[in-house]
Amino acid sequence: MILDLRRHTGTSIYTEELRAIAFLIDQLQRIELQKRLYTTYLRSGQGTLVENKEPSLLLWPSDLKLRMIAENETKATHPNEIYHDECIKYTEKILDKYRIQTDDHQNQLDEFHEKSNEYIENSNSYELFAIIDENHTEEQQLKEIMQALDVEFDKLYQRKLIQKDYQMKFSTSKKTNIKLPYVYFLPKKDQDDNVLVEPRFSSLKNSPIYALANYLDEILRPLFENYSRSTTFLNGGDFIQKLDYYNTQQNFLKPQTNFVTFKIHNLSMNVSHSSLLRALGTFLVSPLVDNRFYKLSSESIEELMALVLKNIFFTFNKKLYRVMKGCPLNLPLTDLLCNIYLHDWQMSLLRQIRLKDSFYGRYHNRGFFTWNASTDYLERLFDELQQTLDSDVKLTTYIDTRVEFLNAVIGNTKGILETHVYHNPNEQQPFLLPYAKNHPRLRHRQWFRYALIRAGQYCSSFDDFEDERRYIEMTFLTNGYSLDFVEYHLRQFYSKYFRSEYQIKDINRHTYRILRRELFRLVDEEKRELKEVQQLQKNHQLIDLHYLFDWGSRCQFNERFYKLWSTIINEDPKFKKFGLKIHLNTKHCYSSNMFLAQITKDM
Repeated sequence: MILDLRRHTGTSIYTEELRAIAFLIDQLQRIELQKRLYTTYLRSGQGTLVENKEPSLLLWPSDLKLRMIAENETKATHPNEIYHDECIKYTEKILDKYRIQTDDHQNQLDEFHEKSNEYIENSNSYELFAIIDENHTEEQQLKEIMQALDVEFDKLYQRKLIQKDYQMKFSTSKKTNIKLPYVYFLPKKDQDDNVLVEPRFSSLKNSPIYALANYLDEILRPLFENYSRSTTFLNGGDFIQKLDYYNTQQNFLKPQTNFVTFKIHNLSMNVSHSSLLRALGTFLVSPLVDNRFYKLSSESIEELMALVLKNIFFTFNKKLYRVMKGCPLNLPLTDLLCNIYLHDWQMSLLRQIRLKDSFYGRYHNRGFFTWNASTDYLERLFDELQQTLDSDVKLTTYIDTRVEFLNAVIGNTKGILETHVYHNPNEQQPFLLPYAKNHPRLRHRQWFRYALIRAGQYCSSFDDFEDERRYIEMTFLTNGYSLDFVEYHLRQFYSKYFRSEYQIKDINRHTYRILRRELFRLVDEEKRELKEVQQLQKNHQLIDLHYLFDWGSRCQFNERFYKLWSTIINEDPKFKKFGLKIHLNTKHCYSSNMFLAQITKDM
């Protein structure tokens, strides 16, 4: 349940950036409609509604005159009292205003498109591969790429690096749904309010190398996760649980202990392919890694990975480009390769940390550890680590007794660990919920519960938990939920962990410690769920079924579906032996108005 909830509360869509560009386009369209309307008013007042004819009757619509009176653009109090010249002056004033607005919005769009073109042309991450025109169509370019891939697969087969079944599995010659992805851009602004652009790749699921990339991800990810488990965090709850254990059971936290966080920037976009392959090679030959890769040797995997990285193509403005550095974020393999690279990069730092009995862990491109030695020495160590990164990949660090990591504040007060939920003090809209209003009611209840779970896991003191509980309640009340909803689900949350009504009504510092232990167990439960899912996926026993949710009783539908599944499919001897498990997932209907609507500050 928790694993499923975390999947649904995450998002990969940069909503604010989408709103920004959509708002500009929408404003241009609205202004154009208004310009047409007032141009029609003007032509009507000048008697030129019908083109190529002598001016006819001069007629100013009463709607225009009423607007003039409402906006105090005339001294008249009745439409019939407004003079002809006044109407012309007002209409031309409005048209001038819309022309200025059009120029302003169009300049912003032009700047956005210009920066998009400059980004592609000036980036050393992409190489112009071909021009797409009538003589060299996109279909022809795609066919040549597919043929070149099949030649490479044949070479690997001739070198006995892959078997015939793999050659047939990865061959693209008989696939009919192969397409080249394209790149589009989203706008964003830096700290100085300058417009920047960020590239986004369209879906890569139909690209020539997707099947191969996905297969390599499937066989390597479980091995790497097992290999790196001791130095990685699953999520914020896992981080806090491990840090709490380090503090309470190992008792290594001292009054002078500093907390250190680091972040690697632009890794997926700027890391060189040679660096990724070098780190992959180190991982594959590690004695801690099971070297059975489904009939593939470590050399075979390196060759296949190099083939993937060499053949990431995309189109932009009638041109075909190849990715020379980094990988698209929506390619599943990208996250894995970056984590392998960072695991290899961090080894020199880990050796220093382990010598000093410090706590260490990393979540993707962000890391956290404790430090009891000299900060000057640590800064020199970070300078050396920066030199080992690729030139366009940047490292930022922060060292203090109070830091922020994975939306948690971690503090050391005279050797006592203090943690609580982090809230950005510069956030202009603090009380926002992470879903659209037409999500099913189940999602609303689950988010309330999840927010309380996170509060209990993150907050080391009862007082901090109470503050965060009030913040959660205020968030839901601000978003229109009733007090009955909040009180009912708060009572449901407590009743899951406290048996007696007395404990629910009188939660205190002692009972809070009991609650927190129970909430930490949910982290272990989540890990078990994840391991079970991975095992089912490995054995090809998991079916993810997505259906469109519009309205109605979602829970009742799921119950009836599972009942039919168990009585019909599982009772069939042919299917029962496979041990299949099905996950039902809902897709929700969103209107474009809701998705692109601006959220007002007084909401």
